[in-house]
Amino acid sequence: MERMKFKEAVFQFGEQLRTEGARKGMIATGSFLAGLLCSRGLVFGKYAPFGVAAAAAAPKGGLWAGALGAFLGYLIPSPVYVPVRYAAALVAVTAIRWALSELKSVNTHPLFSPAAAFLPLLLTGMTMVFLNGSVSYTAALYVAEAFLGAGTAYFLRRAGNLLTGLTGDGQGVRAGVGAAVFDNGDVAALTASLGIVVLAFSQVTVAGVSLGRILVVLLVVYCAREGGISGGAVAGVAAGAIQGLSTAGLSYLSGAYGLGGLMAGVFAPMGRVAAAVAFIISHGVASLQVGAGNTQIFTGAVEVAVATVAYMFLPKSRRIGELFGMRGGTLSGGALRGNIVMRLKYAAQALTNVSASVDEISKKLSTICAPNLQGVYNRSTETVCAGCGLSTVCWRKYKEETLENFSQLSRPLKEKERLETCDFTKEFSSRCCRVGEMRDELNKNYARYLMKEAAELRTAQVREVVEEHFRTTAGILEEMAGEFSLYQQFDEEAAQRVAGILRDNGVTPLEVCCRVDKFDRMTIEAEIARERQKRLNRSAFTREISAACGRAFSPPCVSSTEEKCRIQMCQRPLLDVGRGFAQYCAGGGAFCGDSTNVFYDGCGRLIAVLSDGMGTGGRAAVDGAMTSAMAESLLKAGIGFDSMLQTVNSALIAKSGDESLATMDVACVDLFTGKTEFKKAGAACTVVRRGRRSEVIEASSVPVGIMPGVEFASCQRDLSAGDMIVMVSDGVVAAGSEWLVDMVMAWDEDETPNLLAQRIADEAKKRRSDGHEDDVTALVLVLR
Repeated sequence: MERMKFKEAVFQFGEQLRTEGARKGMIATGSFLAGLLCSRGLVFGKYAPFGVAAAAAAPKGGLWAGALGAFLGYLIPSPVYVPVRYAAALVAVTAIRWALSELKSVNTHPLFSPAAAFLPLLLTGMTMVFLNGSVSYTAALYVAEAFLGAGTAYFLRRAGNLLTGLTGDGQGVRAGVGAAVFDNGDVAALTASLGIVVLAFSQVTVAGVSLGRILVVLLVVYCAREGGISGGAVAGVAAGAIQGLSTAGLSYLSGAYGLGGLMAGVFAPMGRVAAAVAFIISHGVASLQVGAGNTQIFTGAVEVAVATVAYMFLPKSRRIGELFGMRGGTLSGGALRGNIVMRLKYAAQALTNVSASVDEISKKLSTICAPNLQGVYNRSTETVCAGCGLSTVCWRKYKEETLENFSQLSRPLKEKERLETCDFTKEFSSRCCRVGEMRDELNKNYARYLMKEAAELRTAQVREVVEEHFRTTAGILEEMAGEFSLYQQFDEEAAQRVAGILRDNGVTPLEVCCRVDKFDRMTIEAEIARERQKRLNRSAFTREISAACGRAFSPPCVSSTEEKCRIQMCQRPLLDVGRGFAQYCAGGGAFCGDSTNVFYDGCGRLIAVLSDGMGTGGRAAVDGAMTSAMAESLLKAGIGFDSMLQTVNSALIAKSGDESLATMDVACVDLFTGKTEFKKAGAACTVVRRGRRSEVIEASSVPVGIMPGVEFASCQRDLSAGDMIVMVSDGVVAAGSEWLVDMVMAWDEDETPNLLAQRIADEAKKRRSDGHEDDVTALVLVLR
């Protein structure tokens, strides 16, 4: 009877918790506790961005509770550096979220919480940098702290969505326990969030043994038992990263917890004892390999021992195990492609918008100091002359003399960077009763002005480089998103057959992917290790792949890094290209400043790159060869033309302090359609012959290596079999291009392209009549 009453009371209590009022109360309470505990966690020993992140990530009904909890947490004494700064950041976060609370499309966006945490942390941090006069290491720490706060806000927001019954991205509602299966991202979000919360207990120690780290180890081992290899590895890496960043000397925990979680997940099917022993051994090995001190190894071992003993008494939960289970239905190829494209576009947009926040900070800083020398005078007179009884005499009766006095102060200020009393005119000195105060105020404001000028110069230089890199990275992501959008499906069976052929040829594949685009053309990509691999017979290998996939393929395109090789193949296109090449070094020298590369990109395109280094000789040869080689390497890796250009341009600018530039001429022929793109950066003209008609393609553009932000001058033509492309360096057309067009039109199709290229080079040497020699290069491409 009593047992029935107890069950009924529990049931009624559960029903009360499901009411709307109870739900709001739990959200507010949870947000308050999360804000309070997160604000107590430290990174780098004295920074605490997690309370601000908790306020940014709090659910809509828990905003004020979360902000209050974080504010109280910052008020409690701790090693936090300047707690008032975090209070100001909390006010900014709360204001941002309150002001945008009605814009559902904005405040439900996955990047809204990270942005709301990132900007206040970065702005307040940069303000501290400016006030303290530090612009190097401390500034880097504040930027890193802002990014950590943004990442934490993302994880906390995702974890909050999971706990409140939403999907991880907050865009939908979970259908129930059976549908609420955690993927690796959910596990990472929950583990990182719990790790940040228990970080508040890391400072609670007994003889060096941390309560917070005991709880973290317990969490990792439990995730390994319930989630297997993926659950343990993700939980271990996330928890280890957080603990490693908290205090100097604990960076070894990132590897120790990650390896321990992975091995515990591997041995989890054998029972809890096997998982616990695997974690203990892995943690110990990782700690010894990193070379931590004896004290840290001992305390870490004690923490792991205590956590594993507690883990042995934790009951196994079937419901929690279901959360780590396999999903009922895997993503289709189309859904996976759409998800990848969406994520890449989001990342590209976020990187593109970084420069906006940098500009905003610069504008705020510019209002603190005088904008120019006249501003120094104005600020000084406003401060000193305000309230002076003689100000009307100076600025009304003797206004011209006063202005003349200030105008002649510019020269001593610029020469000595400070003023003495003798630098004022005698009339002004005898009339002004505050000449000493005016001198000191001018010196103070001028010193601030000089500091601002120097800071703005350094900031402009750094900002230009950083923004250029962000734009290039965003362009790469956008190009990748565009490439992924063309893929229709992934053929897993064909990939397995290709992997088998590679193994039969003595090559061990690391990854093989066979994808089919919307034109029903298959592309194969395979990644292999460079060491201890047999050399492939390209023709035999191509025949085997063609037979296995039921499609005719072109020979493979191979690109390499230090440790891996990438093999890329596409179906055999409709067109082929015949090539002709001729080159002449200026003055008969050993080095030529012109460099050419012609290659297939593995996607059915032939790309020709011609680069002309500045001048002649060895220096020009280095610039030209570096430009063309980098272009080939980046394009083979799948980087788009515009991003490739920006990367090569940055490399040439950074190569040396001296001027280093080169032209770049690119022709890209789609061998399936004949569509050809011409891209020029300071390059000479290109002659295109289509049937019995010719066209000279030239465009004004800037060579690479001169300044940031160069762009290609581009155009596109549709070519077919029998058409010709002639690319030349500027040494060929120094005497004009009319003769070149005539020679191209006179070419007989029965002759080889190489013969035409040689004729062009010989004729260009004869026509040079200005007394200067230049390198001469001619590249002929004939479609057939």
